This record gives sequence, structure tokens and C-alpha cells, in this order.
Amino acid sequence: MKFTRADESQTVRFQVSPGPNTGTGQFEIKAAVSAGSESFDRGYQVIEYPHIRREHIYENASATIKILDVRTAPNLTVGYIMGSGDEVPPVIEQLGAKVEMIGPDGLAWGDLSRFDTIVIGIRAYERREDLRANNSRLLEYVENGGTLIEQYNRAQVNEAYGPYPAQVSNNRITDEHAPVQILEPTHPLFTTPNKITDAAWQGWVQERGLNFLGDKDSRYRDLVQLQDPFPNNPGQKRGALVEATYGKGHWVYIALGLWRQLPAGTDGAYPILANLISLGAKPAPPAPVTAKPPAPRTTPPGTPKSAPTTPPAAPKPPA
Repeated sequence: MKFTRADESQTVRFQVSPGPNTGTGQFEIKAAVSAGSESFDRGYQVIEYPHIRREHIYENASATIKILDVRTAPNLTVGYIMGSGDEVPPVIEQLGAKVEMIGPDGLAWGDLSRFDTIVIGIRAYERREDLRANNSRLLEYVENGGTLIEQYNRAQVNEAYGPYPAQVSNNRITDEHAPVQILEPTHPLFTTPNKITDAAWQGWVQERGLNFLGDKDSRYRDLVQLQDPFPNNPGQKRGALVEATYGKGHWVYIALGLWRQLPAGTDGAYPILANLISLGAKPAPPAPVTAKPPAPRTTPPGTPKSAPTTPPAAPKPPA
């Protein structure tokens, strides 16, 4: 890098790849610039408001990278309907799926059947009138075999917009260490393609989730239940992860805070998301069967060979 004047800046991009034998774990990548005998390895953020003097917050120029062992169903195409804003789509791409954002036109008349899974961003029904207007198309997509993942909406919306009656509540679990009980351990969301163990619930930040489903139709299935460990929020809470079968497809409501855990680098959030989007994976077509020619007939050992037969001789004419 070379600068020609004092107020110049340059943006330089680097691609960093792990070595072939690098295992899972957490790694720190640092950046430094040398100029003559000096080295610069810190950056800063300016904090300035009218009521305070300017301050500079200095931090090391570094980034934390994690390598995780997470599997995702192959060749997934995921549609994403953004709500109030989250960082989930880049994570889905990191998991190996193709992501396409679905805008107003796509909701109104686009071909939704080409998506294996559609994910709705946080608070989308609160923010997007076009989503509420075209919700019937999403339910039709599910009925025809699609998988729809709805992230949390606030209780002001009240309705969950699912295939059956359900309301959004103010229920939440605020302790990020609160135990999570899986109610259906054999459900694909906990087994395929990643086995969800107790380790998936370790290291969460701030909270478990909020705005769980409240009163709902009996055709919804609760997959987990949680309980805060303090008396101000007593009792078991369900509605944090709910699934319903509708027609040929799956409708899922998740109020667990994956949207918060993923940017924070919480390990367990990644296999949970991978299993969610993999729920829409289409079964692989059966392998073609190649017809084999019939095996030649063999004569068992010891079987006498029959002499070749000849047609009988024609009778001689009389003399």
C-alpha cells in the first residue's frame, strides 16, 4: 500500500482460508500495517454527541473466526422474506444453501414452488403489509409441499398467520442459561442432518427467546419447553418452537432467538438453523436400475451330456 497525501484512505481485502488439517475451534485473525519502524494494529470508533465531548474508543484490529462441524442438506434453495432487519441470510449462505430475497413482487405473483424452504425474518408481519396481504400464497406453498419457517413476531400483531388459529403472546425466557427440554427427540429438527444435544444450548447470550405462541389450535405441536429459574417468570413455557403439518408441507414458528445468537457466534445456533432449512429438502430420486443380461445356463457337475440329435433319415423308395 502506498499513500500520496495525508487524508487518503485505501480499502484492502484479504481472503483467509483454513489449512487442510485445521480442526474445529475458535481462532483470532489480526491485522497490522507497518510503516518504516512503526506498526499499527488498532482501530478506533468516534463517539460524538452535542452534549458530550468527542471520544475515541480504541480496539485491536482483530476478528474472531469459528470453524464448526455443521451439516446441511445438499442443493437447498432458500427464499428469505426480510422483516425489521436481521443477519440470518448470510449465515444460511455460510451453511452452503443458496439464498434469494423475496420482495413484494415475488410474494404477489412469483413462483414460490422453486424454494425448498422459505424463511420469514423477525417481526415481518408487523412491518410488511405486502406479506400480510399475500399470506394465503405462503400457506398454499406449504400445502403443496413447501416448508415455511416463521421467526418471532411481537404480540401487537396477535395473529401468527399460520395454517390454523394461533396467537402470539408476550411469553419469553429471559435467562440465556435456562434449561431447554426437547419434547419430541426423534423429530427431524433434532436429528437431521445434525444431532441436537445439550451442547447446542450452551453459550447463548442475553435470552432464550421472546414472543412465544400462546393459545393455539391442537394441530400445532410443541417441540420444546423452557422455564426461567427465578420466581418473577414462573412456570413452564411452550410455544418457542412449534410445528404443524399442513397438506404436504411443514409450517414452523420459532421464537428462540437464533437471529441474536447467530451474529454472536453461538455454536449451537448453527446446527439448529441448518436442521430448520434442511426440513424442506426434497428426497433424492431413486437411482436408475440397470437391467442385467440373464446368466448363462450351466450344467451341474456329473450330469451326462446328451448326444446331439440328428433328424431321422428319409425312408428309401421301394426297389
